[in-house]
Amino acid sequence: MCSFSISCDQQAFAQLLQAPQDDAQVIIRDRFPVPRLVICDQHGSQVCLAADNSWCFCSLQARFLLAKLNPSATYNSAHEVVPGSDVIFTDDVSLQVFCEHLRRLVVQS
Repeated sequence: MCSFSISCDQQAFAQLLQAPQDDAQVIIRDRFPVPRLVICDQHGSQVCLAADNSWCFCSLQARFLLAKLNPSATYNSAHEVVPGSDVIFTDDVSLQVFCEHLRRLVVQS
């Protein structure tokens, strides 16, 4: 059976495009907490997977950065956070602190 927007001769190609999304659904189903899956389409709107595994439309741009992992943002620098932004705290140190520790270790040897 062919869908409305896909002709019968393009059905195999449509299935190839759908396969990664189906794989993502299988992976997400077994995870807790359930991650948010965003399907990005160039020059289009976003389609999100809601918590109840139903598709919903988001009013954001076609591509976006949900979170930026920034090891320089630590518990000690929480007061420097820009309002409206989220910080993912990590146990890692910033590159600058790592290089300073590395220099000290090299000089000690």
